[in-house]
Amino acid sequence: MGFPKSVISFGVLAAAASANAGILGYSGTNYLVVDASTGSRYSVMDVYINCSGAFDKCVNYYGQNLTGKTGWVTTTKNGVTNANDAATATNGAPWVHSNGTGWMPSSSANANAWDSFVTIGARGQTEAQSSSAITADPYFVNGNTPGAGTIQGGYNVTPAYVGGGWYTASPLYIGDLAGTYADKRIMLGRFTIDVTNAASTDVITMQMHGEVTMKVNGTSAGGGTTSQPTFTMNATYDNFFVPVPTPGAIALVGLAGLVSRRRKA
Repeated sequence: MGFPKSVISFGVLAAAASANAGILGYSGTNYLVVDASTGSRYSVMDVYINCSGAFDKCVNYYGQNLTGKTGWVTTTKNGVTNANDAATATNGAPWVHSNGTGWMPSSSANANAWDSFVTIGARGQTEAQSSSAITADPYFVNGNTPGAGTIQGGYNVTPAYVGGGWYTASPLYIGDLAGTYADKRIMLGRFTIDVTNAASTDVITMQMHGEVTMKVNGTSAGGGTTSQPTFTMNATYDNFFVPVPTPGAIALVGLAGLVSRRRKA
């Protein structure tokens, strides 16, 4: 079930990419969505790989099954970082889902613009699940857990922490190609926190570290050179307290403009 939303403002936060001709960097677009029916406020972070080629594509985001090479996607609130392998966000900054869904894309949450989900390329949940077939890897412990407030990474048999990841089971799908989008950005996920009761002094960030498997510099959907650069990004959630104009206030502004024009006439 959808609801009216207000996207107040956004900022782009970039991190340096590993040296690669096809990858320009990584970015996060942060904006506020307000549920008009409940008044709840959600700060949303959409994360992307910035590409240069029309046929650049990503196949997966993952933590390596090797000692010392791990991956995580987590939050920090007021200096306290949630544990990378935690089932719950003990720092008080969990990610949120709607309609009892989890991290895998779901058509039942597609209309809720703030719902958290992971993806590779596709920017809508129905498309990401039905066409791109986004799937949790074996170390993404709670990838299919309804309402999961964390991305819980798992361990290999050593046991060494690996970290959760996801991949597209349809790597030739056109929605996975950077050139499908005018900005040539491949979306990796939407990560939302509820800031309805946030304090003005709260500082909340997200950290994302792992590796991606890319095909870059290709001239066709299946072409290109395989590259596996390290992905590292830190982004700050913002815009918690931007004033949200009410429908009545908007109507009054319109009326004032009409009166002004009439007086000039």
